Amino acid sequence: MSARAIESRVSTLDEVQARIDATTWGALTLDPCRSEATPLKNLVASLAGPSEVELLAAAAIEVASAQLDNFPENLFWDFDCYLASVHAHAAASPDYAAYVERTTLMTVGLMQLYGQQSKIRFRYVHDFMYGFDWARWVRRDPANRLRVDPFGLSFLNQSESRGRDILGLIEADDSWYPRLGDGVARNPFSFSREPEDELVLYRDLSARDLVPVQAWRIDAAPDWSRDFDALREARAKALKLVD
Repeated sequence: MSARAIESRVSTLDEVQARIDATTWGALTLDPCRSEATPLKNLVASLAGPSEVELLAAAAIEVASAQLDNFPENLFWDFDCYLASVHAHAAASPDYAAYVERTTLMTVGLMQLYGQQSKIRFRYVHDFMYGFDWARWVRRDPANRLRVDPFGLSFLNQSESRGRDILGLIEADDSWYPRLGDGVARNPFSFSREPEDELVLYRDLSARDLVPVQAWRIDAAPDWSRDFDALREARAKALKLVD
């Protein structure tokens, strides 16, 4: 790996970071102690060694770009836990590069599957990055799933399978997942997910330690033990965000 290659990755990281910074709300974090998410360049530098930095930088570039492209209204941009997880699993695998590339490809695929360019058309990637989807899935079968990482290959595969199932429901114009008109974001929840309401709700959840995955931490301890869906619903009602 040459110095020029590293410089090229750093330059591209800066370009992607500039895109995040230029979104409507900027590079917001759910960390209750600060206002902006960790810059991608700083995050990669804090995790990867000299032989790994180009590969992890490439992963950060691809995943962040996929979020920007497929979830243009996304509000929170914490990649700390995600990249720390990918790096740790890759470092423990026989082939660091192969693991990072496979995980990146799968994650980008999920962004495309669930985002605004698909028939699913979720507005945000928050429920994936902050672990609500993962915690719900683990709670359905904790004996077999409690050791599954929120960003490990097993859950990425599960998320892809679930996305395919949702597409089937949409094709059948299911009552819970109906077909949508052009430009309509999907919201299968009882509470509002308009940007201003999403900001209020998720900041409230973070302040109360009601987020399954503290995605703003590289040392996050994912928690599936509580019913985070019910807790989120209760806070949405308390904040008068229920439709």
